[in-house]
Amino acid sequence: MLAAAPGRAAGGGKLELPPPLQMARSISAEELLTSAQKLLPSGAFLGPLLDARYAVIKHDWMVRRFLPFYRDAVVALREATRGGGAEGADCDDFGMFLRHMAGLAGMLAGTAQPSAAKVIAFQDRSFSGVGRTRERHAIGLFLTDKGWYVLEPQNPAALVPIESYPNRNGIQYISFH
Repeated sequence: MLAAAPGRAAGGGKLELPPPLQMARSISAEELLTSAQKLLPSGAFLGPLLDARYAVIKHDWMVRRFLPFYRDAVVALREATRGGGAEGADCDDFGMFLRHMAGLAGMLAGTAQPSAAKVIAFQDRSFSGVGRTRERHAIGLFLTDKGWYVLEPQNPAALVPIESYPNRNGIQYISFH
């Protein structure tokens, strides 16, 4: 069930819409592409950008408004998907959920699509409560007015600068859509 008003996710499996995005500035697709390409290790690739402009996200909004909302939404989603099976609620599903919640926040604000992506990285080192799996793993990536940040979509404990992400050299793919 999805509630109609922005705010916090309530218990009982009910999800609410995210708080409207606060945009620091707008960036062209070319600028976003150039910036994101610098994050890619050799052999990795970046999915195509479909929009002409993207919203650079206010870091303060991410920390104070979006992350508390998203943490509650993860709890509500976990309650709603109990018994979803081995592949029913894993990192790629939560990565897509995170990316879509960020996109909804942009839609609610009437801004350009946020500079938010789903990233596939090789999980060689533990990160944000997810152990070393030595498999591909999905995380969230955000361009804020303070730089690039990553977030573990299943355990959104902290927004971490890309430079501190322990599996940065294992990034294989970045998709903004």
